[in-house]
Amino acid sequence: DRLETAAGYVMGRARQLVPVDSGNLRESIRVVRLKGDQRQNVRVYAGNRKRRNEGGAFYAHMVEFGTVNMPAKPFLRPAFNECKNRIKDIVQNG
Repeated sequence: DRLETAAGYVMGRARQLVPVDSGNLRESIRVVRLKGDQRQNVRVYAGNRKRRNEGGAFYAHMVEFGTVNMPAKPFLRPAFNECKNRIKDIVQNG
């Protein structure tokens, strides 16, 4: 599917850009097609709700947007921005 292929490029680039400590956040970046979505949207997600000792990366939004104690280290938005032309080409031309 074209959308999943395009999202795969964003996922791959986000995995290259994400800051790595344990690797849990990098491994949590994935492409998801929402069940029951009439429009067949595809999304690239980062993080999960597992506990840290279970390989969890519940803190993805804190890395992307920062906190009062930590500056932002965006990886999803830059990945998407870098892949825009490729996404457009895939969706339009296959």
